[in-house]
Amino acid sequence: MKRNRKSGVTLVEVLFAMFLVVACALIVAATAPIADVARGKADLMNKANGLAQKQLEAIRGVGYANVNATQLAAYGLIDSPSPIATNTYSFTNSDSSNLDNPSKILPSGVGTVKIEQIQTNLVRVTVSVTYSNNQRNQSVSLGTLIANL
Repeated sequence: MKRNRKSGVTLVEVLFAMFLVVACALIVAATAPIADVARGKADLMNKANGLAQKQLEAIRGVGYANVNATQLAAYGLIDSPSPIATNTYSFTNSDSSNLDNPSKILPSGVGTVKIEQIQTNLVRVTVSVTYSNNQRNQSVSLGTLIANL
């Protein structure tokens, strides 16, 4: 005997395909909030790193002779020539245009510049940017040496 077989999709195949689609949708929906949080953290870290790099390059740009608290304050690169700790100065509110102002760009953002005389003609400058991320403090620190050539 010859059987006629119709081509088509059975109910079991349709249910299996629907199960796969729903499972994939649930996986995507479950990972989207995690990805969003990770993206937010990375964005804050990029902003902090960018602020630290800009500040460090601005200080390098004024030259060895001007890498002292009085001159950096005159150039608007630190808030005040008065140290907040040993050889450490704040630049949290130094940018009046708010483009490179840690307190305006980052949540609870604070910037510091540490100046250390390493040798007679060599200064180490360390720029740190600290901010709050979900009640946890995060920090970026970059340093360079500036020589009197």
